Amino acid sequence: MEEEIEAPMTVESSVEPSKEEMETPMTVEPSADPKKEEKGYLARDEYTSERFKLEINNLPKYFGFGDLKKKLKQLGVNFVKIKVPKTPNHAYVNFRNEEDKEKGLKLLTGWSFRGNRIEVSHAKPATDILFRTGKPKKNDNKREHPAENPADADLPDEVKIQNSATPLWNLSYAEQLAKKSTIVQEFLGGLEQKIKETSSKTVTIPFEGIKPSPVIDGYRNKCEFSCGKGNNSDDKMVGFRYGEYRYGIDRVGSPSVCKNVSDEMKLVVQHFQDYIRSRTSSWYSGETHIGCWRQLTVRTSRLNHILIMISFCQGQLSPEEIEEEKKIFLNYFTQGAGSICKVTNIIFNVEKNKAGNELIQSELLLGDSYIVEKLFDFQFHVSAKAFFQANTQGAEVLYSLIKDSMKLDNETVLLDICCGTGTIGITLSNSVKEVVGIEMIKDAVEDAKRNAKLNNINNIEFIAEKIENVINKLVKKYSQHRLVAILDPPRAGVHRRVIQTLRSAENIKVLGYIACNPQLATHNLVDLTRPRSRNYQGEPFEAVTTTAVDLFPHTPHYELFILFQR
Repeated sequence: MEEEIEAPMTVESSVEPSKEEMETPMTVEPSADPKKEEKGYLARDEYTSERFKLEINNLPKYFGFGDLKKKLKQLGVNFVKIKVPKTPNHAYVNFRNEEDKEKGLKLLTGWSFRGNRIEVSHAKPATDILFRTGKPKKNDNKREHPAENPADADLPDEVKIQNSATPLWNLSYAEQLAKKSTIVQEFLGGLEQKIKETSSKTVTIPFEGIKPSPVIDGYRNKCEFSCGKGNNSDDKMVGFRYGEYRYGIDRVGSPSVCKNVSDEMKLVVQHFQDYIRSRTSSWYSGETHIGCWRQLTVRTSRLNHILIMISFCQGQLSPEEIEEEKKIFLNYFTQGAGSICKVTNIIFNVEKNKAGNELIQSELLLGDSYIVEKLFDFQFHVSAKAFFQANTQGAEVLYSLIKDSMKLDNETVLLDICCGTGTIGITLSNSVKEVVGIEMIKDAVEDAKRNAKLNNINNIEFIAEKIENVINKLVKKYSQHRLVAILDPPRAGVHRRVIQTLRSAENIKVLGYIACNPQLATHNLVDLTRPRSRNYQGEPFEAVTTTAVDLFPHTPHYELFILFQR
């Protein structure tokens, strides 16, 4: 059954148009009129499906995005993208060309979806985010990114960039922990109320406090730095944006004052900035799609490995010119001034000049495609794009908490759900009889298997599959053992089918849930505790304890571990 979602959820599905299917872009003369500049991207000689867009209205309040996509395909609507904005009951459908759009208009006219007669009309192209205007919203002064707050306009750049990247930078660490503790308690109060609404039962969820990070400054082992223009018109700046690009903020500030960035990373950023300032090719502009240098990704490890990955747009450069740029770049960081950074791995990605960041070529210029990180006594191969906790020492605190809270022993079989590259299962493997890691992403499972082999672990198995497809087999296989589960899902939680599956597995009496954004995971937490029903079979779980772990000092973020039992 397709999950029902509330329409305000923003989701998008795209199909890249082939060159022969693209219509010749319309030519629009430049204009000094600001209203016309708001659609300035239409004047550029490039394809965009915003030229060919329909709006459909009167959609049901709750609908499955996959169901809508499937129905449109069944109708024969040849779309390339569907957008469901935050405002309810409508969606946008983008097409490759005018012919497909007009055909879609005819097919959708008079169509009914779940009993609602759909209204369809032509839609205007979206406004370029750099030209969005309008009255301030109600919560403008309480935004999470203070750099976009007009009140910050007169602040020094060093303060603006810290407000954007590390909003709690001006509080003592004790004050930061107290603030986060209050946030957690407020969240738990709201969660208790939601559980009461679904179960008619008053609950109290114990909070054991927040565990501090062992390292407060320079803790991040991965950062992504943008290339762009500085606030004072400094050309070719490398660092963090003063706010989110979706709010129209495209200026970049130096990370040199940011407390969460290590000295090693700051040195790499400074030398990379010096390098691109010495080159004739410019930084890449998301507004005009002109320029070459887009982004610098840096990964570091406790074993003194430093990996850098470059995102470079081809621009108007020939393949020969790009190859020459690679040679000069490699020489700079191995023989030139940049060699002081002691970079061990370099990946150079060449991309198309478009917002989709389509990769043309990825070349390993130096070292391996991964670095080696140490977590407890285990080693992990971590590639440039793989997920790994950004605070390694903080992750050790979190995983120790899991081990102690779940009372793992040599009779326990641990189900590591959404296991990713296997860090939790591998680090806990010597505390249990067996670990079974379950992950949908096959590449992550292959990484997990390699990491297990690297550490000579033989009591672990990784399965590339949906949990609902394998849970019954696993419950039956381990019916004579103590079976516990740990769920470390993506930021927004997991599909309700996963929760329904875990509820139905009566042999699982203990479940640990790790939430990096508890607000977004609320639906999962409530569903675990719902009374038994046709949709939620099996006894409900009860939240018996919660503990926060501060993996992100100087920011509002934290990890919340909730222990459920039944």
